[in-house]
Amino acid sequence: MKKDKSFYGWLFVCVTLAILLAVSIYLGVSGWYFKVDKNLESDIVLGENVQIDISKNEAESVAFSFPGNFLAGEKLPQNISVKNIDEEKGLYLRAKVFVFSDDNDFTQVDIIENVNWQREDDGYYYLTEILPTTGKVSLCSYVVIGEESKFDGEKSYIFSVIVEALGEDQDVEGIWGRQVVTNI
Repeated sequence: MKKDKSFYGWLFVCVTLAILLAVSIYLGVSGWYFKVDKNLESDIVLGENVQIDISKNEAESVAFSFPGNFLAGEKLPQNISVKNIDEEKGLYLRAKVFVFSDDNDFTQVDIIENVNWQREDDGYYYLTEILPTTGKVSLCSYVVIGEESKFDGEKSYIFSVIVEALGEDQDVEGIWGRQVVTNI
């Protein structure tokens, strides 16, 4: 019995599709495994200068990962500044700084803040003046791991900074629960 030429074409297509299906299943499963395996990604690198661009009614964050072999009380260089990209309004700012681990633990971290930032009881650092349109202010030059912190040297942790902004025409006391600007 003689086979048609179209039979070999269909056979080639079926074998190729079966191989592609097997490869895609393998890559999908193995890719999922490696992606889920405690992959802590960084936006920034420790020690780099970082600028957070923000405008009215926004919250922005940056993060970097670091190994747990840093000692408690260690001072790490990290210059972080915040720039108002809103061209119409000045901004009220507040920032929160913490360390997150893959065990879903949050640890408060101290920063060596620059002028005009004040830490309050709620854990936020508040800018004590309105950041003018297109203005820029430095948040910190160093981060300090707390003396009571205990990090595992074989784990990775994520250092995060979240900055929130409200427009100068908004009710900051009603929204944040406090009047933050002291230099009016």
